[in-house]
Amino acid sequence: MKKSHRQGFLGGSLILIASAAVSKVIGAVFRIPLANLLGGEGMGYFSAAYGIFMTVYAVSVTGLPIAAAKLTAERLARSDEGGAANVRSTALALCALCGAAFTLLTLLLAYPFCAYMSRSPLSVIAVAAIAPSILFSCVTAVFRGCAEGRRNMYPTAVSQVIEAAVKLLSGLALCYAVLNAPRSFFVSAEALIKRILPFGAIQAASADELVMPLAAAAAVFGVTVSSAAGLLYMVLRNAFVREEKLRSAPTLPTARELAMIMLPVALGSLITNLTSLIDLATIISCLKRAVEAKPQFFSSMLGGISPEAMPNFIFGCFSGLAVTVFNLIPSFTNMFGKGAVPFVAEGFAKRDKTLIEQAVMRVFFTAGFIAVPAGLGISVLAPQILTLLFPSRRLEAFTAAPSLRLLGFGVIFLSVSSVLFAVLQAAGKGDIPVKIMAVGVGVKLILNLALIPIPEVNAAGAAVSTDICYLLIMLLSVKAVSGLSGIPLGSFFSLLAKLFFDVVHIAVLQKIGNLLQRHIQRAAILSQNFLQNLWETPLTLFISVPIGAIFYIISTHLTGILTKTTLKMLIC
Repeated sequence: MKKSHRQGFLGGSLILIASAAVSKVIGAVFRIPLANLLGGEGMGYFSAAYGIFMTVYAVSVTGLPIAAAKLTAERLARSDEGGAANVRSTALALCALCGAAFTLLTLLLAYPFCAYMSRSPLSVIAVAAIAPSILFSCVTAVFRGCAEGRRNMYPTAVSQVIEAAVKLLSGLALCYAVLNAPRSFFVSAEALIKRILPFGAIQAASADELVMPLAAAAAVFGVTVSSAAGLLYMVLRNAFVREEKLRSAPTLPTARELAMIMLPVALGSLITNLTSLIDLATIISCLKRAVEAKPQFFSSMLGGISPEAMPNFIFGCFSGLAVTVFNLIPSFTNMFGKGAVPFVAEGFAKRDKTLIEQAVMRVFFTAGFIAVPAGLGISVLAPQILTLLFPSRRLEAFTAAPSLRLLGFGVIFLSVSSVLFAVLQAAGKGDIPVKIMAVGVGVKLILNLALIPIPEVNAAGAAVSTDICYLLIMLLSVKAVSGLSGIPLGSFFSLLAKLFFDVVHIAVLQKIGNLLQRHIQRAAILSQNFLQNLWETPLTLFISVPIGAIFYIISTHLTGILTKTTLKMLIC
């Protein structure tokens, strides 16, 4: 591979960040109009299917790129091109088997899970539509991981953008086509679905009742089409741009090495995704108890929605609106974790303490620098954000706003935890994230069951449990990385404290007597409040957020966080 293809930490991370930014913008263009099309009910079906898919995806796919990147980086650190080629061929063979097996498993277990755990049996149609993407994603993950191990982030970046664009076009087009189809289409679809899926709930459903499940399935099928497009790009790129000069047959020893890295990472990712699975399995059932306990409370809040439809509607608002916004920032910061993997792996392979410390502090700094202001901003501006993004779904935005206010804090905890998990996995300590996540997930399950059935709390209880879950996980992750790298705990927490300090000075409107404080960046929240009162429109975000960002950067420079030394550490 040409030297020019190798990127440093910041360069590689920024390539992934740029692609993630483009992908997330495209993804928002997909999810936002999709929520406007489907509403709370349709997003409930969509989220149920997507939650099941992401759980299986976590087991079958997530560990592949990390394992491939780690072993490739270690082979290349020893100048072993043949070993790197062997990693690639073995991983491709292994992932093809895993992808096929998990696709079949998803199809076989879809209805029992939808009917008896998520209590949304009609979601099985959407699960069947998304299942094939698991196989496609498995193969794509290997190509990405091998390129990342060579510090070449372009293939991952390009394939992510392609997938996002295809998902946008195909998902929205299919969903819109189904929603606007003539009634004869649904009558024909009803007969076909009942023949293919001979389950009780499906057989009892009428053509009218299948409209939203079919529309959700059409939208989620866009994910399958997009994953196939991403794989096609990687295959064509491999055929015409041959970075690895050597070819090698799969070998059992390399397969064992890959499995030893993949299994703990996959298990950790599974447990990570269990937070979503727990929500899927508990929110609707707990909300049913809450609605039964105080039907008048929910009727006053959700006028026009029948009591039977309320649990699925509230779940759709929480998962389709609040969680969509919640996941935006961690998906960006996670790219820094991926960018750090080859550096951390190389540092431990060479036993270079300086390289390890630099890689850890780089990824921690960048994650915190982005996540702290973004998370607190989401918490403060949750109603405006939701109203801006979902203008045609005012009731859904109103329902999701209390949960998003709380989830803003979880954005910070999850963003920091995810990059630290990448550090631990790259260091060969994949078992530590598994143990940490197991503790956090246990806490979340208990809190979900305790809080959501309270009518006045309802879905916001899931947000509280998510915050506490990821706070605990972050604290345990920082402790683990500190012990592994030798970096004092105080270095991590002092940095976070300074970032919180800078943001609070921007986010909190002080009393008039404190207006002469040196941190003039409070003008950001002043402008937001003034304009909000003047126009009463979420469009004020376009003015207040940039002002806040400018003064945040100034504040971090004045407090010694963002300096020439810091920038040099990131670039080198």
